Amino acid sequence: MRFFQKLPLRYDPMMVNTQLENNPQLWDANTLRKVSPGSPHSRMSDIWVRFNDLAVLNAGGDFVGKQTPHIPVWYPAWRAIPALRPIVFGLMAAIEGEMIGGVLITRIPPNMGIDPHEDHGWHVDYYDKFYVHLQAPCGASFRCGDEVIEPEEGDVYRFDNRREHSVSNAGLTDRVTLIVSIRTAMFKGPLCT
Repeated sequence: MRFFQKLPLRYDPMMVNTQLENNPQLWDANTLRKVSPGSPHSRMSDIWVRFNDLAVLNAGGDFVGKQTPHIPVWYPAWRAIPALRPIVFGLMAAIEGEMIGGVLITRIPPNMGIDPHEDHGWHVDYYDKFYVHLQAPCGASFRCGDEVIEPEEGDVYRFDNRREHSVSNAGLTDRVTLIVSIRTAMFKGPLCT
């Protein structure tokens, strides 16, 4: 594989999924990613677990840190979903992480998706991006370039989101993914050139 790197890790998502069910108010508490003009994320929902500080955003700052360096802050979801801690910190330890960047949970309903796009900017260039699949229905696919994967629940992938990518959920249930951005020297350079 040129665009995805499956890591030799696996996390049981059961407790996180239970805590997500018990906290439906967390979904789309912050909708900037979803409602920004031309957003490829308009057909999904997310939970900001760790992201650029709302004080910066409310002051007219760069909401995803595309141009300006920033250290994300923890949002209320971090306290509401304590089952995230062993996954996030377990991943940090496994890949010798130096700093945690943005942490999001995305939910794509059946027959929805994330439109093709590339991500660019400071945050993307500073951190590696890791995906932990919490709910992975059959028929939910993740594409980058000419490669398509259908991860299973608990799978962990490293992914270079600077390449064009998209997600489609042709499954019967929601596709839910934990995205953890981590600064690490373990991986040298992008997955593909």
